[in-house]
Amino acid sequence: MTVKKNPKGFEMEEQLRSYFLQSGYYVARGVPFEYKGFDVTDIDLWLYSRESSLARNITIVDVKNKKTPQAIERIFWAKGLAKAVNANNVVVATTDKRSEVKEFGHDLDVLVLDGVFVSKLSKSDRFLKTRLADEEFLELIDGYSLGKLDGDWKGQIIKSKGLLAKGIGFDACNQWMEVSRFFAEQVLTKPSQREVALRCFYYSLSLFSVGVDFILKELSFLDHDERMNKLVEGFTYGSMGRNGVTKMLSTSLSLVEQFAPEGKAVSSLVRAKVIADFESLPTNVIGEYFSKSEVGKVIFSVAKELENVAMSRSFRSHYESSIELRGVIGCLLDYWEINRKDFGSVANIP
Repeated sequence: MTVKKNPKGFEMEEQLRSYFLQSGYYVARGVPFEYKGFDVTDIDLWLYSRESSLARNITIVDVKNKKTPQAIERIFWAKGLAKAVNANNVVVATTDKRSEVKEFGHDLDVLVLDGVFVSKLSKSDRFLKTRLADEEFLELIDGYSLGKLDGDWKGQIIKSKGLLAKGIGFDACNQWMEVSRFFAEQVLTKPSQREVALRCFYYSLSLFSVGVDFILKELSFLDHDERMNKLVEGFTYGSMGRNGVTKMLSTSLSLVEQFAPEGKAVSSLVRAKVIADFESLPTNVIGEYFSKSEVGKVIFSVAKELENVAMSRSFRSHYESSIELRGVIGCLLDYWEINRKDFGSVANIP
């Protein structure tokens, strides 16, 4: 696959992404931010770092590569956006070289990467020799002509990235897990699209791994059994937990009890069925796995590795990746009741 020239601005975003990846961050580009159904903007770069077992940091980067970048206005904009998406830090990268811009950013606690810094970024596209740009990744997905009808492959990837801007928690993790399951099934059922399906599988799973790492920060003080129980409950019931779901269910079914014929009997049956469906989920498999301290220590590294495998220009399956990455995939395949051997026989075809 040949390296394509990206539009002005996008090239700078990719250069900065390469810089932050090399600095140890997990980086997502073009993260859509919505508010109550309205498309507000895209976050140019969304950065995630694990500072320690007790500290995680989310940073957003606003990138402007224009003749008149209006850097001071962008500082205001980025500061407000950071608050809306619960980011810890804000960075504005601009071609503007005025010292006043950096001073203004400092006053507002915004790091400004000015034109002096930007000019030092690699002017070559060497980093694109090994990695796909976001545009190329989406173009690969578009190469599957039935992708829109067959579950909207590209749409699922874009929406998955958008969850980063909504706040990371069990609800987001459960959605990422469902998207990953979807693409795992596509690997098995669409052999002609094996590579693209695997790339999407790895990418969505990288987002899930970031989410698990973020959640584990809040559970770091718990012992193993408590941590496992919290994970099982979250993966089963979402961020509301069992009590929240039970309360919501009771509120909803109270209307049935009041207005439907034989309302109490119907309500009782529905309640029992819904709770039984939740409790039948084999979430103990993933809860037990991700509660292990040795898994918690490496899940951030696995997230970065999965993203790299998904975006690698020279495609390779996860069988050439670390044992930790393969362990995460194996655990989820077990949870989804997808035979590891069947999946491997398809995924590992040269």
